[in-house]
Amino acid sequence: MDFKKLEEMSYEASDARNKNLRTNATKIEIEILKNITEGQLLFPVEDEILMTKNTASFVYKKGETYPSLLEFVGRILHVDIPIKINQCKFGPGGVIVSANNKEDAQKILQVCTNELQALIKAKEGYIG
Repeated sequence: MDFKKLEEMSYEASDARNKNLRTNATKIEIEILKNITEGQLLFPVEDEILMTKNTASFVYKKGETYPSLLEFVGRILHVDIPIKINQCKFGPGGVIVSANNKEDAQKILQVCTNELQALIKAKEGYIG
């Protein structure tokens, strides 16, 4: 899954929506949903995990950020950013996980990501 492409598409959809180009925005948003829901959703996080007390911080690879993508997901799920799913907070610059150690943090991140994908998938057909 190409998160950089998803970020670009999310920006284009937001721009189109702001310019009242609803048909164009909807077309792009349907494509974004298709990309997010097909296959397994895996956020591109660095292997290094920063642990502080009972919190693990995952940053996106190469210092990338995904503000438009997270805004899109937040909008369709009707939630604020960071998007909180169980013990995870998905933000534009990374993911914060409540966990006791790195191994638990990775497992929790996967479970939360699967839950996020299921919630997004449930919104297919409601774009427009």
